[in-house]
Formats: sequence, structure tokens, C-alpha cells
Amino acid sequence: MCDSYEDAVHHVTLRCNNREFLFSDSSFALFRDILQEARRKFHLALYNYCLMTNHVHLFFKVEWADTLSKAMHWIANSFSRRFNKASGRHGHLWEGRFRSTIVEAASYFFRCMAYLDLNPVRAGIAATPLGYRWCGHRAVRDEDLRELDFHPLYLEGGREAASRYASYMKLLAEEAARSPMSLARAYFVGTRRFVKRMMDRFELQAAPSYSRRELDGGLVCLGPRWGGKRRHFDK
Repeated sequence: MCDSYEDAVHHVTLRCNNREFLFSDSSFALFRDILQEARRKFHLALYNYCLMTNHVHLFFKVEWADTLSKAMHWIANSFSRRFNKASGRHGHLWEGRFRSTIVEAASYFFRCMAYLDLNPVRAGIAATPLGYRWCGHRAVRDEDLRELDFHPLYLEGGREAASRYASYMKLLAEEAARSPMSLARAYFVGTRRFVKRMMDRFELQAAPSYSRRELDGGLVCLGPRWGGKRRHFDK
């Protein structure tokens, strides 16, 4: 089964093996360099990222249906080789393959951006997203095209960079006031119509092992029930 499609928007997570806390500033810098290499190599539209000490979050749009698997395989392998060599480490770095959620941009784009920005805040390691060096928030504020791409939805937020950032900060504050919801186990997130369309696209039938979680604003998140059989969408 294909894990993506042309122009699909994905939230992707990679987690360290055994959930070990392996990363430091030097490895964050290495991962960011590799991410930018992948952005160019695979024509990713990178909207945000957040690098934590035992996992990473990426938010991007792919160009073609096979881009997701190719790009994530290259990122994971390139980083693990360079990281293990630099640290004298051996063995698997990642806890299995990546996990990917397909995001309906029209309904969930800003909440996904904010979800990444709020990760270090909710983890208690930064007071604000601007206070955390290893996420894309500063590049969002500065509209730094060397580091991120900017979706038309973001650019519609104002006539200039400062007003667009102010609009986004209002949305981020709204998301911060909500109870956090992990996307790591979600397959799709968006309106009911979008989730139904994705189920049809990937030939899924409603089953007891799938759970629909209602979100604010008429949104639905579809994923596996805890304890149910996991069906991976990243294979």
C-alpha cells in the first residue's frame, strides 16, 4: 500500500531506540544540516520541525507519492551513520521506522505548526517557542527561506512578515490553551470528509481497531485504538 500521494502534507516522527535520551546540541545541529540536505534533495516543502532529546517532529509536503519513504529512509540512515561515527556508538539508533500522519492543510495546518512549536514548552524545557533553539519557530518569525518554506495559508495571514507572524501567534496561543494531543499514533487528521476520503484512498474499512477522536472545530483524528492491532501507514 502506498503511504502517501502527490502533494500530501505529513507530520512525521522519529524516535530513538528504547526511547533513550541521546541527542545534544551537536547532534541537533547535525540533524538540522541533514534535514536541509533532504529538503533540497527530495524537494520537500518544509513548514516546521522540532528536535527533542529522544525524538524529532517534522512537518512537510511531499512532491510525489514515493517521496515520503525515500526521504525519511535517507534522513534516518544518513543521520544514524554520521551520529554513530561521531559518538563511537554502535547498533540501531531509531525505534523502528518513522510514523506519519497525513494532515488536511485546509483544516489543521496551523494547529500542526503550533503542535511542533509547543513541544519544548509542554516538555518544560523552554518558556516559549522562541526560547528553544532547535525548532523552526525563529525561522517562522523571520520568514527565513533558507530554513523553511511558507504555505500559502501562512502567507495569507497578513500583508507583511510582522503581521503574518502576529496572526500565527494568536493561533498558537489558542492551541496552547487546548489540551495537547499527540499525533504520533494518528493516521489522518482533518474534517470528516477528508478522513473518509483518505480511508477510501488507502482502501481502509471501519474496524474496531480504529479509533476516531473528535477534535475542536468539527475535526476528526483517525488512528489505532490503544491495545489494538497497529497497522503501519509508513511501510
